[in-house]
Amino acid sequence: MLLALRLRVWGMRTRACAAFDRTMLYLFYRSYRLSTAVKFFIFRRILPAGWMALIAAVVVSTMLVGSPISPLYQAFALVVCLTSVALLWAFSRRARLSVTREVPAFGSVDQPFRYQVMVEGSETRDCRFQETLPDPRPSWENFALSREPGEAQRNGFDRFSAFNRWQWLLDKRQLFQGGDSLGLVSTKAEGKTRVSMEITPKKRGMIELNDLRVLLPDPFHFFQRARKVSAPAAHIAILPRRYRLPALRLPGEAQFQAGDDATSRQHGSSGEFTSLREYRLGDPPRLIHWKSWAKTGRPIIKEVEDVFFPRYALVLDTFAQESSELAFEEAVSVAASFVSEIDTEQSMLDLMFLGDSDHVITAGKGMADSVKLLEALAAVDLSESENFEQLTRLILRHRADLSACICVFTGWSQSRLDFLRGIQSQGLACVAVAVLQGTETELPPGDVARIHVTQVQEDLLKMTVGR
Repeated sequence: MLLALRLRVWGMRTRACAAFDRTMLYLFYRSYRLSTAVKFFIFRRILPAGWMALIAAVVVSTMLVGSPISPLYQAFALVVCLTSVALLWAFSRRARLSVTREVPAFGSVDQPFRYQVMVEGSETRDCRFQETLPDPRPSWENFALSREPGEAQRNGFDRFSAFNRWQWLLDKRQLFQGGDSLGLVSTKAEGKTRVSMEITPKKRGMIELNDLRVLLPDPFHFFQRARKVSAPAAHIAILPRRYRLPALRLPGEAQFQAGDDATSRQHGSSGEFTSLREYRLGDPPRLIHWKSWAKTGRPIIKEVEDVFFPRYALVLDTFAQESSELAFEEAVSVAASFVSEIDTEQSMLDLMFLGDSDHVITAGKGMADSVKLLEALAAVDLSESENFEQLTRLILRHRADLSACICVFTGWSQSRLDFLRGIQSQGLACVAVAVLQGTETELPPGDVARIHVTQVQEDLLKMTVGR
């Protein structure tokens, strides 16, 4: 009886402590959310000269306490007057502009790119333009449920306040840096002005630009007004980061074979013309030689060399926990590097991964180009559960067509080793790469290239790819 009572009291205390911690975490969340918004609002509108003027006003006002020195009063009055005039001037500035963006279709992570903004206004004025990031502040649910990598090793106060978690989530949700116009822009009263903008993507995926601001400074450049400009939204697909790879020596090469039979490896009858023959039942109409038919009165068929290309599978392991998100992002980058290096003019490449369903995207001559594969990698996400059996079945369905398989693993485990050995047991040549984050208890065997997230480029250049 006494033990049950003690357990009940202990449970009540535990629930009370958990409720208190959650309440305090919510209060911290609200304060972080508000302070981030205020900081962004202020730092966008106060220029460096304005900060100097405000600091000078505070310093001079402090020196005036108990020291009625006339020059200090004059300096204080001058600073206050200039600041007040600049603030009112900036607040009253207006701009009637019509804007359209000319953006590229693609960008790459950490690769700055420029795009053009066409500005049409009704008056001449000097200004700057700036793209505003989508709000990076996380929701309460995201903040409460997320855990910063290494958070368990922080001290008690850091874990209680979760400030580092907040900063980590802000950085994680920041899609790009920059977004400023290059230099001061002078708009024309009549005609259009071309403005160059530059941004540096920080994450793969789709970037939507829908908040362009015109920055209108005061004459003293103390403050500036940031007015939103009406402009159609623009979208840019950001492709994954790519690394340099060593020389690839994969099995298979393009071959030519005369005849009309096609296999699943065949790109199509697109080789050189060899001879003419009479029509046989089943010949495709596209091979009819119309001039010979007109001369002879009988259908004549062109014989060409059929082109056979080696076909490779690039398999991406999407089975990872949120704690391994960094390893997954680098695994996507490694897969994108293989896509960029493999010559799809002389081979065919199947990108295979599991998401909400089986995904197989093929690139090769006469089919989609490698950019389609990079677009798919830009949008790929972690899978909810590990299912190497389904991934194995997906590869084996295409086994007869494949010359080799490239497997990019996110981390390492016994299930990944079993998957790799199962693919190799089918006689399929495999190149395996495991991207490690440092938390794996098991290391891959020697025939699997080990890539650590802190030195991806160095480890990639050390590995041997191919025969």
